[in-house]
Amino acid sequence: MAPADTVGPRCRLAPSGGGRYALVGGLDLESAAGVLASGEAEFAAHPQVEIDLSGVTGADSSALAVLIEWTRSAKRNGRNIAFTGMPARLGKIARISGVYDLLPITD
Repeated sequence: MAPADTVGPRCRLAPSGGGRYALVGGLDLESAAGVLASGEAEFAAHPQVEIDLSGVTGADSSALAVLIEWTRSAKRNGRNIAFTGMPARLGKIARISGVYDLLPITD
């Protein structure tokens, strides 16, 4: 399994310590599956997870699917998760899709 800070050529999940992570790069169909799996493996060790999205340089509906699945997984596993720094484009996709209020966004 690849380390969390080297997921795919387009996007990476960089650990900051203590359950904090930064998502950096373009999160799209090409990178979503790898980022999703890497996050699941990384987050399992933390009861509280915070993911800074401000470094996401591009996103499509695949990015939204990753955030939704991370949120569902956290709930299933008794973990708290929060997203910070939501990029405007990703926020618009979430609002249009009607799921913005379902995501634990703190800003």
